[in-house]
Amino acid sequence: MAERSPLLRFLLDPNAVRTFDPASCSQLLAEARRAGLLVRLACRCQALGLLSELPARIGNQLEAALIQGKAFRQDVQRELSHIAIALARVETPVLLLKGASYVALDLPAAEGRIFSDIDLLVAAPQIANVESELMLGGWVMGQIEAYDERYYREWSHEIPPLIHLKRGTTIDLHHSLVMPTCRIPVDSSAMLASARPIGDGSPWWRLQDEDLLLHSVAHLLLNGEFDHGLRDLWDLDLLLRHFSASDSNFWERLVQRAAVLGLQGMLAQALWLVWHFFATPVPERYLLRDQGPLLVLLKQSVKPRHPDTRPTLQALADLILLIREVYLRLPGHLLLVHLIHKLWVSILSKSADEVQRP
Repeated sequence: MAERSPLLRFLLDPNAVRTFDPASCSQLLAEARRAGLLVRLACRCQALGLLSELPARIGNQLEAALIQGKAFRQDVQRELSHIAIALARVETPVLLLKGASYVALDLPAAEGRIFSDIDLLVAAPQIANVESELMLGGWVMGQIEAYDERYYREWSHEIPPLIHLKRGTTIDLHHSLVMPTCRIPVDSSAMLASARPIGDGSPWWRLQDEDLLLHSVAHLLLNGEFDHGLRDLWDLDLLLRHFSASDSNFWERLVQRAAVLGLQGMLAQALWLVWHFFATPVPERYLLRDQGPLLVLLKQSVKPRHPDTRPTLQALADLILLIREVYLRLPGHLLLVHLIHKLWVSILSKSADEVQRP
């Protein structure tokens, strides 16, 4: 049962690992690996002095994860240097988003966070110029269907992913924080207007603290794929603890900013989730009293996905949330076009498979 998940027990109280038997320790690592959290788990155990209290073979695996995490962070910093060189002639602000911004800002959320691409954001009129400079620097668009490219170029909040010819690194270049067609209006322009340089000679820009956190909220709750849902929730937990620790007014500013941007509902849901899974010290006045159907679904989808502990109804929750994502992303006429195309592609793919069978 998911309630017996060692990973969920650890997230609520890391010191609980001291009571785990060897089988539970092994399950903890298996769940963390499946959730993309093994390196962050290792970092947390190291910070709390727990590595020496675990079975030797478990401790050795976590030590190896620490080495992986250190190497990954160096790789990200090196890749950011390469991108900065490629964009040296670009005069418009270039913002780092999500994992890359956490690394550049040296936030606690960067510790042990593994991600597959670097997210950049520029104003929409500058997309073509920045894309051209990146192409000159060795990044190219991968193989993509004509319909999918049109989807990116006309409807999405980003262009198709750009992949470096030699290093294989991926850049997601955004012109908005959410899809312009999204049924839930989010004022991305207000976020961009409040962005500022990272400083210390860095060429990068960043969202202000509240917006950085609220973008993470929107990214999680407007998403329909939750393979890394726990990782993203842990990001929120770490960001909330960090920003509120030195500023007693942070919570009030965060809620006020969410109202301005149209994210107050999603923020309330996210705060309940981090409180539920991480015991994040959210002021009680900001916690929802009633979960509601969406929170029930999200609670199932973000839980560990290891076959031994995943919830029985997680697949159903995933499907409902995926349908919700597609519905929220596209208005009626575009949604119809998109679904017809995907259905046609699926039919053609099945027909091709049948022809190839002996």
